[in-house]
Amino acid sequence: MNYNFHPITEEEKELWFRAEMNKRQFRALGHRLANSDIENEIINNPYYLRISVSANYSNVEVAQWLKNSWNTERVLYQNQDIVANTNQAFCMQWAFPQAYYTVFGNIIAMFKAIGYTETSHTAVLKKYATIMRENKLPESVGICCDGIDKHFDYHNIVLPENIDGHMDLDLHNTETIDHHICQFLRATRRNRLKEKAPKMNFKTKSGKKRKNLNQDNWEQVSKSIGPTSILDFLYRKRIKGNYQDIETYNCPYFDGQSVLTDLIIIVDRLNLTNETYLSKAIGFKNYKDIAENHLDKVKNDQLEIRIKTIEQIENASR
Repeated sequence: MNYNFHPITEEEKELWFRAEMNKRQFRALGHRLANSDIENEIINNPYYLRISVSANYSNVEVAQWLKNSWNTERVLYQNQDIVANTNQAFCMQWAFPQAYYTVFGNIIAMFKAIGYTETSHTAVLKKYATIMRENKLPESVGICCDGIDKHFDYHNIVLPENIDGHMDLDLHNTETIDHHICQFLRATRRNRLKEKAPKMNFKTKSGKKRKNLNQDNWEQVSKSIGPTSILDFLYRKRIKGNYQDIETYNCPYFDGQSVLTDLIIIVDRLNLTNETYLSKAIGFKNYKDIAENHLDKVKNDQLEIRIKTIEQIENASR
């Protein structure tokens, strides 16, 4: 990142703001997840303890989704070399889609192992957030936002009331961390609601398409999309990375190395959770066999660490 380049024009100031918000949002979430005791949260989660394998389980299908997830994860990690060797953050345009797709594939593998049938992006986003709301995932991962504008409801995280600047981030102050996370969950949810509302086709009493929705209409929209989770946030960043925020990732203010570091932490903690649940369903030996078959062909240091962590969690939960 070029710290000697200072924003002058209004356009540059806007780019700086977007670049800095990206950095602070991912720093807040990465820090929170990295310092959370997700392993013990899983061990003490009643849903995790009673997981069993799906009646329609297919080892071939689950292995395919896992390997797709792991391959995408490896590509995501390789962006570290690009940023480190070139001091350029342009690769982040594709890092966000890679982050989303590795987690998405990982979740579908878990779903197929434990019996959920959702596979489309919309259905998976809704189901994944719903099981968070039902406390079936560890609290640190299961943070989400529900409800409609001016009536948002946060789960497993509290929106701080006394934060003076919306950009302040102090990693020694939990409230500023949680404020940033709530802020991006709220913004993501507003986008989801606005995108979904026109598709609901609400009518007036005369049968014309309703232009202005009332509270009941918005609550129907809210119910149709389910809660908004970290996965929704990654999905939103995937869209922005492909289409909307390209200028941000090419500007001199964007700290790609910092954002990428936190993005990898987030992906690893989500995939750890998903794979731990999957392993509990199909049996650790089966999970390890699938993983080692993959590792025989490719190098994936993070997966090797994850396997050991999952084994420790399973042994501790017996």
